[in-house]
Amino acid sequence: MVRDRNENPEVLDQVARGLGESEHFSPDVRADHDGLPGRRGARSNRAGSGGAPVPIDDAGVLDCGTSRRDGFTHVLWLDRGAVSESLADALAASPLVARVEWEGTELLHVEAPGAAHGDLLLEARRLARR
Repeated sequence: MVRDRNENPEVLDQVARGLGESEHFSPDVRADHDGLPGRRGARSNRAGSGGAPVPIDDAGVLDCGTSRRDGFTHVLWLDRGAVSESLADALAASPLVARVEWEGTELLHVEAPGAAHGDLLLEARRLARR
């Protein structure tokens, strides 16, 4: 193993000692049923109130999370190769949305107070398909 000159070899040695001689080590891969990070509520990664999962599709709108930009409540992650520039304008005209603002080429920050992440994701996908 090649170590970066900034790595602390003592830390790596501690990790190796902690793993012991076990040949059967595997990471903890239990399912997280509390929703995705950055989402509000335990079931907010579900669409609407019906509880059905939000499907992944080819609309080019990949996901919706909580924006860290001041004044915005949500952020949409977009595949700019599949989504047109007009999506921002169409989304800004939606009754769910107060305003939108691009960050780079893939993130669209949205001010949509009171909108659930799943609902905004479905609305963005519907508008992207137009």
